[in-house]
Amino acid sequence: MKRPQYINVDLSAISAIFHRCSGCTSTDACCCAKYEVCVSAREMKTIIGILPLAAEHCPWLKGENGFDNVFDEAERGLFAIDTHEDGLCVFAYHCNSGIRCALHSVAEQIGISPHLFKPYACTLWPLGLQEPPNATLSICDDAFQFPCNRIRKEKGGAIAPEILNSIERLLGVAACGQILKAAKKGLHSTRVQLRGPLAGEP
Repeated sequence: MKRPQYINVDLSAISAIFHRCSGCTSTDACCCAKYEVCVSAREMKTIIGILPLAAEHCPWLKGENGFDNVFDEAERGLFAIDTHEDGLCVFAYHCNSGIRCALHSVAEQIGISPHLFKPYACTLWPLGLQEPPNATLSICDDAFQFPCNRIRKEKGGAIAPEILNSIERLLGVAACGQILKAAKKGLHSTRVQLRGPLAGEP
């Protein structure tokens, strides 16, 4: 499917959510156990490159003859990440602070932005991108079923910093600035050029 050049942004929705990951205590309401996450061939190659570090947190990634293949081709060019029997992503692990992502932990461990290792869908969440022809950036329908998300009480068209960070990493500084400016004007939606990982760019 041809990627769109521009996307609509549902400002009313993304201005209304506050998100902060504090580490889930169980898989019952954990995003790491509720979705099938697919990655592109490029994302998969990046993840494979850090498997030795990820296995320090998730020892089950390593088999008798090297690292297990934890990707299944879902469709041409897209690969689904395996899960455990309880639905938890194979890159998720339990620690004292709850359920954490090994890819995120590895990035922090070596001092780089986690979005360079994590699937863009995970970096984007709780935001979601509706498929073309009406490509729209909004929040996932079930976002408020998870304890890390809540409705923002603040008024004035501001967007929560964590949400802005995700947008900036995936759409770039210019698009993020345009979105923030439109939100402060009180607009309910805006349209921005699709750049960065969401457009298949580095």
